[in-house]
Amino acid sequence: RGAVNAGMALSAFAKALRATFAVEPRLFEGLGSTRRCFGHLLHQRPALSGFSAGRNSSNTAADLQSNEEHPRPSGETPPPPGSTAEGLGLEREWTPQSRRTGVIAVKLGMTQLWNKEGFPMAVTVLQVVDNQVVLVRTIEREGYTAVQVGGIDHPKIKRMLKPVLGQFEKAGVTPKRKLSEFRVTEDALLPVGTHLNAAHFVPGQYVDVQSTSIGKGFQGVMKRHGMKGQPASHGQTKTHRKMGGTGGGQDPGRIWPGKRMPGRMGGKTVTMKSLKVYRINHRFNVLYVNGCVPGHKNTFVRITDAKRKPHVTPPPFPTHFPDPGSPQTEESYSDDIHLPHEPTLFFPDKTQEKRRRR
Repeated sequence: RGAVNAGMALSAFAKALRATFAVEPRLFEGLGSTRRCFGHLLHQRPALSGFSAGRNSSNTAADLQSNEEHPRPSGETPPPPGSTAEGLGLEREWTPQSRRTGVIAVKLGMTQLWNKEGFPMAVTVLQVVDNQVVLVRTIEREGYTAVQVGGIDHPKIKRMLKPVLGQFEKAGVTPKRKLSEFRVTEDALLPVGTHLNAAHFVPGQYVDVQSTSIGKGFQGVMKRHGMKGQPASHGQTKTHRKMGGTGGGQDPGRIWPGKRMPGRMGGKTVTMKSLKVYRINHRFNVLYVNGCVPGHKNTFVRITDAKRKPHVTPPPFPTHFPDPGSPQTEESYSDDIHLPHEPTLFFPDKTQEKRRRR
């Protein structure tokens, strides 16, 4: 009976996940395994405005009225009127001292890409969903310059607290699930309501990624700190995974602060520095960054420009604004990535060459 209940729970969870996130196979052209792994996790907006997608389709009259007060942009985030750099008066030049805002993304999982030498590289797939500027902090009011960014439209407005909802009403922005503040320089401030997408970054640059690591619960010293433990034999009784001595006896007569001991592991804010951006899908606002990113799937992730490896060439400043004259390409890659439509890489077999020489 327990196995049947577990199976029913898993099937219900899978149906809810499929109903919440629409499948779009074109995102991972040339990577069939990735399409099978992450296609159902992509965040797509419904064709109609409002929050009537998936499990939240049974909206009441109050929900529909709230959705009319906070309309959701339809389609693939079209630029609002006056959203160009000229229309907003944001024609500024980037300097090495400039500090841009970051974005809020959702972790979809991991896959791999191939470089020009034919070696696979593990990458993490991050999707930038519904990012907008909600609040701007200036030196005159707060004493510092920062931008508060909101990400992922809230599916249930009626469950939000009124003070929080009033903040979005004042800004004229759709209520968001996640808010995060980014410190910026004065020349990188953006007006409230500005849309941010994956084109904010460029392939080849380095970013700092911050999120909450996976919680492991209360763990011992061998798992938490990698200690060796005690011998498996030679008179040991129930002390195989113990930490051993914790300090001196009468002198110093106490345990030094910071001693590594058992305790709660994981569930902390972790920052991965200087991860390279290998690929960007502009249609679904997806970034492929090098290496691993802390946290489970569907975890909120903060992405900012790397501090230790700054830009070599000027990035989109203060952010990317779509140009009606030159449409954005669907995919962009770093220079050291083997493209999916390129011919297969072949390398000479050194063993056969040695045999021929003999």
